[in-house]
Amino acid sequence: MAIGQRRGEDALLARRTTSPLDTNPCRKKGSRERLLAAAAAAFCERGYFGVSVEDIASAAGVSRMTFYRHFNGKASVAAELFRINTGSAMPLLLSIGEADFRDAATVRDWIAALFASDRASRQLLRVFTQASVSEPSFTTTAHRFIDNLLLGLGRTIPAFALAPDKPGERRRWVEAWLLIYEILDQSNHAALESGVATDPLTIDILADRFLAFTRVCFPIAT
Repeated sequence: MAIGQRRGEDALLARRTTSPLDTNPCRKKGSRERLLAAAAAAFCERGYFGVSVEDIASAAGVSRMTFYRHFNGKASVAAELFRINTGSAMPLLLSIGEADFRDAATVRDWIAALFASDRASRQLLRVFTQASVSEPSFTTTAHRFIDNLLLGLGRTIPAFALAPDKPGERRRWVEAWLLIYEILDQSNHAALESGVATDPLTIDILADRFLAFTRVCFPIAT
């Protein structure tokens, strides 16, 4: 990677230099925060399927009754961790709208920064992937996140300023949704070292697709 590209990626990734989750349940916190920290640590160590409500409550130093005062079950804890994680990632995801989103190098740096951020959170990503297998509500939560991301991108990038309920814009909105889903999905796969996402060409191809979509509103002069 060129020095300029490396600096661009570092600048984007610097928007998220601290973890949104303190996974040390021993720090002085309220019971809800201790439960979340204990769950994150246990999930990352043993995976979603290997952790029970009892494990989380015990590690947090609270009773089952206290656990259920805050969460409906293990799935709701994982969903809250997902909400926290995606909330922390949102500034980085939206940062392309504040940059030159028509410049190929800028878009590649942005996607590379997303990949790097997900690599740093790969243990939690594995947990979320496992949770989505057995918890249908998890998929709904993830889809809602993409909907919100599209709304945010639409505030700064005209090509994403679409309304899914307008017949004339529905097709373009679906195209936008699939584009963002593919970028996020391949970033997750790369973090988990799975499939073609590990190929360096993946970032270039995703950047080309993003540019092709946004340039519909900004055609290149010939």
